Amino acid sequence: MARQFREAVVAGVYQTKQGDLTDRNAADVWFECAKAACADAGISLADIDGVIGEGPPGAGIRANLPGAALGFDLLGKPLRYHASTSIGAASSAAGINLAVHAVSTGLADAVLICTAAAGMPEGYASADRDEAVAAMAMLSGPYEYVYGTTRVSDYAVLAMRHMAEFGTTPEQLAEVAVAQRHGATLHPLSFNGHRGEITIEDVLGSRMIADPLHLLDCCAINQGGGAVVVTTADVARANGRRAIGLLGYGEGHSHIDPNVAPSLAEFEAATQAADRAFDLAGVARDDIDVTGIGDHFSVNVLFGLEAAGFCKPGESGPFVEKGALKIGGRLPTNTSGGFLSFSHAGSCGIFTMIEVVEQLRGTAGPRQVDNARFGYVSGVGGAMQNNFSAILGEV
Repeated sequence: MARQFREAVVAGVYQTKQGDLTDRNAADVWFECAKAACADAGISLADIDGVIGEGPPGAGIRANLPGAALGFDLLGKPLRYHASTSIGAASSAAGINLAVHAVSTGLADAVLICTAAAGMPEGYASADRDEAVAAMAMLSGPYEYVYGTTRVSDYAVLAMRHMAEFGTTPEQLAEVAVAQRHGATLHPLSFNGHRGEITIEDVLGSRMIADPLHLLDCCAINQGGGAVVVTTADVARANGRRAIGLLGYGEGHSHIDPNVAPSLAEFEAATQAADRAFDLAGVARDDIDVTGIGDHFSVNVLFGLEAAGFCKPGESGPFVEKGALKIGGRLPTNTSGGFLSFSHAGSCGIFTMIEVVEQLRGTAGPRQVDNARFGYVSGVGGAMQNNFSAILGEV
């Protein structure tokens, strides 16, 4: 008997206001997101039988056995499916592939991906500057952090290399931050939108953090939550939801020590992920109407555009000029504001995914890209060391 596969889609999304949630419990924020994303999908939390990633933050056995902790203890029944991904801050968004696999093969009927950052932050999100700097240093390669490097300096090295090889300029990096802040001003939940528009001069005039990256080239540090629900297309349509499907997906994992990377300006693993996603989707680059590219720093977007094939290696600087990434531009990118201006909370890749889903649903309000049919999403873990790419579209 031939194996039967079901059509799995993103049916529900939700995100909280992004900012300071130190007055809230992280578990409470997690459940808010989970319940609201289910409601958006037209189902209830009781219908969830699969979870990607961790549940509400916990310690001890709850942290080590998240699938079990999500069973009778929290959902009142055993889970049929649990899995995790390991692509750093992009892990939540990359979980879309596992969720779609689980639903399409019948391992689960409704899968939740949820992240929440709230309460008193620790590590690199700590309110204590020394603690935050020390934790961020540990994110660098094993042979670099002992010399005091941070994630910002990791990307500064990559940005400098791109400039040296291709002539990329600080003004071109600033174009990314300016375009994304514009989107954030149109999103009521964004962390930085209330601060208003910025200019290239504002970016270049902001404090230098690690040359050539200025303060406004760097991601926000904040709190917030978000969730995505994947279920069958039949359920989504029966509940009147527009069914957004995963048309293609790819990953690329390359190195830990940057000294072994063939290049610090071009990233084969990121290109591999994008090529696989486009090949499986059968969609051309020119068909993409809106993109979401993980942007821990402005230079991430340049790397992401080149890896995806939207422009040739070394040509992303000129590509982004004159507002090309803004809503209404040649390739609207990170239209909610991205990590730079919307949110960099928890496993923040989920916010990139949610924004592209909302664009394809036609529910992005004043940020809406006209006639958005196909979307591209990518994310990274580390400093371009782990990568995923996905193509989304209505099915």
